[in-house]
Amino acid sequence: MNSETKIILSNIETYLATGHIPDDLIPCYDQHGRWLGTPNISFHINRNPHLARVKKSHLHESRRTCKSRTGTILLTSFTWRSKRRLQVTYSGIHGSLIVDSNAIIHAACLRHIGCSLITTTDKRVYLPNLQAIGGNFEAMKTFDLHVPRLKHVGGRAKMLGNIPPRLTTVGRSLGVYWSFAAESKHLRSVGDYLCLTKAEVVRFPELETIGGGFLLTLLTHVVHAPKLQSIGGDFLVEAAHDLRLPALRKVVGSVDTSAAKGFYDPRIKVGGGWVTYPGDIEDWRLRDAARRAIKQAPFFL
Repeated sequence: MNSETKIILSNIETYLATGHIPDDLIPCYDQHGRWLGTPNISFHINRNPHLARVKKSHLHESRRTCKSRTGTILLTSFTWRSKRRLQVTYSGIHGSLIVDSNAIIHAACLRHIGCSLITTTDKRVYLPNLQAIGGNFEAMKTFDLHVPRLKHVGGRAKMLGNIPPRLTTVGRSLGVYWSFAAESKHLRSVGDYLCLTKAEVVRFPELETIGGGFLLTLLTHVVHAPKLQSIGGDFLVEAAHDLRLPALRKVVGSVDTSAAKGFYDPRIKVGGGWVTYPGDIEDWRLRDAARRAIKQAPFFL
């Protein structure tokens, strides 16, 4: 049971005992005051015998929004199932923004989402001022995604096409699909695996850590990540011939760099097996022996 589930269960018990909806449960309601739960509601919450009573509860209108310097903030979640164009005027949403329809999404004022942003539309998603998403970010059907200021995703992120240009951190996994040139000038850390299924060229000049595997395919032939220090899973790039990862020192899983001549470096600690370019290990030993000989040789003026 994760911490989010424990908090929700504790607040459900408080509501059942007092009849008052705790503030921490407000994001679990929608903009109309109806119980919504969370996008990834836990099994432990679903099987709670008192959940039926909670589902019948209603959040009063006075507790759904508040005013701030930047505009009106929605304290609940926001759901949309209509195919009509969605116009969101809030500057912030403490809960989730869930669009389960093929609607155009326009939210020019929205700056932060406390929980998740999940959309199934293949139309335009326009959020020019969105900077942070506390939970998951899923936009798996649209190539017309406009989030130029997004810097942080607290959960997992899954999207089509290009990586948001200012994205810096992803708390869990990052999956980018149908992006043939995967590049990000600002991405620094990914908490779990990084998956790039169609990328031929990968360039991450600021990326330092990947918490899980670095998942690439046979299409990938160039990987440049000069500041990457650790990979928490496998690093299998058997078709890549141009690998530039000079700072890499740790791979928890297995490594396959069988097409990258000269990449082998014993300073990289590998938890599993390492398939290198044929002869790479012996070539490194010969070069290392030569370097040692030069250092030990007497110097004459």
